[in-house]
Amino acid sequence: MSQQRIPRPQWPLLTVLFLGVVAIALGFILANPLTSSPEEQRQQRYVEAIVGSPARVNPLFAPLNDTDADLASLVFSGLTRLGLDGQVLPDLAQSWEVSPDGLNYTFKLRRDVNWHTGAAFTAEDALFTYELLADPDLPSDSRLGQLWRQVSCNAPDEFTLICELSAPFAPFLSFTSIGLLPKHILEGTSAATIQDSPFNQAPAGTGPFRLAQLDQSKAILRANPTYYGERPAIDEIEFRFFPNPSTAAAALSRGEVQGVLLGPSASQEDFDLLTSTEGLRAYTSNRTRILMLFLNNSQPPFDDKALREAVALSVNVDDVISELLGGRAVRADSPIVPGTWAYNPLLEPRPHDLDTARELLEEAGWETTDDGVRQKDGKELRVSLMTDQDPLRIAIAEMVANQLAEVGIQVAVTPQDSDLRREFLAPRQYQAAIFGWDPGPDPDPYPVWHSSQVEPPDSGNIAGYQNEDTDRLIEEARLTTDLDKRQTLYYTFQQMFFEDVPSVLMYYPAFTYFVAEEVQNIELGTLFLTSSRFANATQWSTGESPELLED
Repeated sequence: MSQQRIPRPQWPLLTVLFLGVVAIALGFILANPLTSSPEEQRQQRYVEAIVGSPARVNPLFAPLNDTDADLASLVFSGLTRLGLDGQVLPDLAQSWEVSPDGLNYTFKLRRDVNWHTGAAFTAEDALFTYELLADPDLPSDSRLGQLWRQVSCNAPDEFTLICELSAPFAPFLSFTSIGLLPKHILEGTSAATIQDSPFNQAPAGTGPFRLAQLDQSKAILRANPTYYGERPAIDEIEFRFFPNPSTAAAALSRGEVQGVLLGPSASQEDFDLLTSTEGLRAYTSNRTRILMLFLNNSQPPFDDKALREAVALSVNVDDVISELLGGRAVRADSPIVPGTWAYNPLLEPRPHDLDTARELLEEAGWETTDDGVRQKDGKELRVSLMTDQDPLRIAIAEMVANQLAEVGIQVAVTPQDSDLRREFLAPRQYQAAIFGWDPGPDPDPYPVWHSSQVEPPDSGNIAGYQNEDTDRLIEEARLTTDLDKRQTLYYTFQQMFFEDVPSVLMYYPAFTYFVAEEVQNIELGTLFLTSSRFANATQWSTGESPELLED
């Protein structure tokens, strides 16, 4: 009987196979942990309806197009950024020092920043951007060029930038919040040709989101995995572009998007639709742009303070806001924007008081007549009120005219077809005008209310307001970088402005941001641009977001 040979087990081979299976399984578990929460596995998306369409996604052109500004604010970043109340905070610059004379700013740049292309960010990128801004051939906001042509910057090393000003200018830091451009992509592009660069349709920045897709129907942005700051909780943002507020509001009401920003141009029906739509929150804030009834202080009849005060008491701003804007505005009681660090919250609003207005007019020698129009020294109190062809401003002017007629001031509304500011306001060839003004990222009132700005070529002080005391306050506030001191100076300026009544402040337009309830952690500060609503977008999350309907 022969003996059967039993094969010996191949333990080394089996061991290798077993360990391989274990490794594969362990790798799968690590990549797909069974204990991960639904929030950790789910990609967070946010979809917003945007009224408008993109033209050039480039921070140099952002002031010209709100849609471009929205995209640029998420794709690019500046040396600094504006906080919710306008205070200047570090961004690409981690710190800075200002020389005692206020002329030299030394920025220490972050060393951990990469462009979306992977290239390292350096001070050379800032120099490149600021040189473009200073170039007179750049077809953008002329005010930016005027500022940067007075600044000389150099980079002693890759992560240090020194900017020298021709004169002390405390608001300078707020202007360094403009997004910076990548020199390694755009080098050789001139200020005159950059508006036609392909870069504007496929930009690369250093911001929290990368632009992954862009056309005239939508834009898709994805979280920047190498972002130097707090990585966004939302993985993807999609903007869908709509031609008007009504179509955008309708898309939100149908659940096709999760948010939309509506401003004064939206109809009451749009607001009513979204207010009645379940599952939405409404966040409201005002823009920095102010509408005013400018009065020409440099010639009769508004060189008389008593008459200016009588006008201010007669104009019922609250009625203008409620009847012509549906309540979507913030009454202006100061030329400094409410909600910002420089605004004086202790200011008392001027009341609507026709009786006191009539008393002031009588004391100033303006007597009533049988036809209801006041006279003084045989001259009737008749005023021309100019505005442009904007239907809302014409309606406001007509309402103001009716209000002033109640106290015996006869007003003729005269809309102008030509450039109102250049042809009439700057040379002060007018008596009264409904016109707007936007101070920009800093509350500095110098360009509009300082005496030096009365004469050409500046002529920013279109009211012709001159007061040595307010001049001194404005000048001192421009010289100091001490924020507390600037605030104190501006508080005093606002009180003196109230007493002088150089013009009649009316309102700051209010914007309402309707957003689905599942979108969390939104904080809406003052809107320096409409894109300011994304100031803390890296902290947003979409929570338990429902499936969106296809558009």
